[in-house]
Amino acid sequence: MKRNVFVYAMAVAALAGCSKTETVDQSPVGAIRFDGAHISYPTESRSVTELDQSITEFQVFGQYTKESEPVKVFDNETVTKGGGGGWTYTGGLRPWIEGAQYVFAAYAPADALTSPQVNEAGYLTLADYSVAGNQKDLIYAAKTATGQIAGSNTAVQFSFKHLLSIVGVTFKSGFGEDTELTISEVKVNKVPSKATFTASGETGSDQLGGTWGAASDPQSFGLTIAGITEPEGMSADNIVVIPQTIPTGDNAVEIAFKVTVTTAAGEELVSGKEFTSKIPVATITTWDPGFKYNYVATITPESVELDYIEFSDPVVDTWKPAEDGDQDLPLQ
Repeated sequence: MKRNVFVYAMAVAALAGCSKTETVDQSPVGAIRFDGAHISYPTESRSVTELDQSITEFQVFGQYTKESEPVKVFDNETVTKGGGGGWTYTGGLRPWIEGAQYVFAAYAPADALTSPQVNEAGYLTLADYSVAGNQKDLIYAAKTATGQIAGSNTAVQFSFKHLLSIVGVTFKSGFGEDTELTISEVKVNKVPSKATFTASGETGSDQLGGTWGAASDPQSFGLTIAGITEPEGMSADNIVVIPQTIPTGDNAVEIAFKVTVTTAAGEELVSGKEFTSKIPVATITTWDPGFKYNYVATITPESVELDYIEFSDPVVDTWKPAEDGDQDLPLQ
């Protein structure tokens, strides 16, 4: 008899919006198969490679329990998308076990984690995960299932979640078109960059499947920005950060950069003036998983202490009467 097997789907969703799902072909008979991925809350980034429907592989752990200790089914196996759209893995096809309680955990990309492990419950746990030197968009999914009699197993869908947050900076010019504004040496300083993620359940459209602990280990990140900042704004590269309550006070995250101002004629008015600004927390107080946060700095003449030629209210000379007053006009 045929058994239903794992079917995955792909989707691209707007941030905190609806998703569009594509379901691929059913798997062959009698084996657990992986046929795609549904990813929630995709992030946008120029410097961080975003993972969405274009992924071609992910890693998976899997175990089942049936009147005994957990039995390992997948141990960080690579599941790869083939040319025909199907997904395959090595080591032989795994059958369903009737009455067994399954837990599956998956992540991507493979090089985001050096020694991934799952806890006793079968969920991926990240101990002291650090984004310092590891600027990758990390996605994670977990799902449970119960093995049924042959032909009665229902399809199970992974829903991948972005575990990290993204922070970006945009610079805008408050100068006229005849003034060139250049931003350089952009840094985001004092960013708590290490924390532990404890997975505890399934992922889904509205659940992360775990929680992040308090972030620690402040680090500095350099951001690059190309060319001259235009009046409409130019963005520096983005960074991934640990989801957290944004630090305040002496521990506040700071954005530092240098400003150079040059006239259209090539005369340098300001050379590498340094700025350091604390991340504002009046409106947004946390960086949440799967969301991108952008901070905008508008550089004006006043901010770089430049005096520009200005015009005040004019004084207009008044009309004065002629010295001899009115003159008689003779009539002819």
